[in-house]
Amino acid sequence: MLLFAAGVLLASYLVAEGGLHRRGDRWPVPRTGAAVAAAVAWAVAGLWPVRGAVDDVVVHLLVTMAAPVLLALSAPVSLALRTVPPRLRGLLVLGLHLRWSRVVTWLPVATALEVGGLYLYYLVPVPPAVHGLLMVHMVAAGWLFATALVGPDPVPHRPSLGGKAVALLTVFAAHDVLAKLLYARGGGAAAELLFYGGDVVELLTAVALFGRWYRRSRPRPVGRPVRPGAVRDRAAR
Repeated sequence: MLLFAAGVLLASYLVAEGGLHRRGDRWPVPRTGAAVAAAVAWAVAGLWPVRGAVDDVVVHLLVTMAAPVLLALSAPVSLALRTVPPRLRGLLVLGLHLRWSRVVTWLPVATALEVGGLYLYYLVPVPPAVHGLLMVHMVAAGWLFATALVGPDPVPHRPSLGGKAVALLTVFAAHDVLAKLLYARGGGAAAELLFYGGDVVELLTAVALFGRWYRRSRPRPVGRPVRPGAVRDRAAR
């Protein structure tokens, strides 16, 4: 299933980007790199042999933490808005303005969905039939949270840098507390991997957050010539 999802993501993204290039439009290379990295993360997780708790944590880190952040950085919604047919574009724009979309992309709600799924996955026994649905929820919640935090895609709410930092610290702390709870329950190496692996993903998210803020706020040299389309490119970041 993960291999199929990785293939669909990569193929859809590259086909859409190719359509942009054929009509003479540009698309930032780092966004394509992020999409490829997200697909690779899912593919590696799909091929990873799960023989115990440590392997399960590796898959979790790749699927529900690393890949959603990379997917958010690839701006899939922005790419779709520029490449899908007009009728589908209208439906997509309508969906972005629904009340439901405004609720789930509101940063406090996105944060709660991210933390709630994480704790439910590790602390509450769920039937095998529900496990797949919970993984889908965690991927979606991680993508919504990362999009609200660092993604260039359009969202109804654009929180301040301070609000984003508080949300990231909240998830950071909740993740560390969960890892310590699992260690106290005898999680051992799996709990340690969750602790340190989660910290790496969240630190990279913080780098993306403050790096994006720096690029948008740094002063521009006076008298520097502006190339055609620069304003549009800057707004898309």
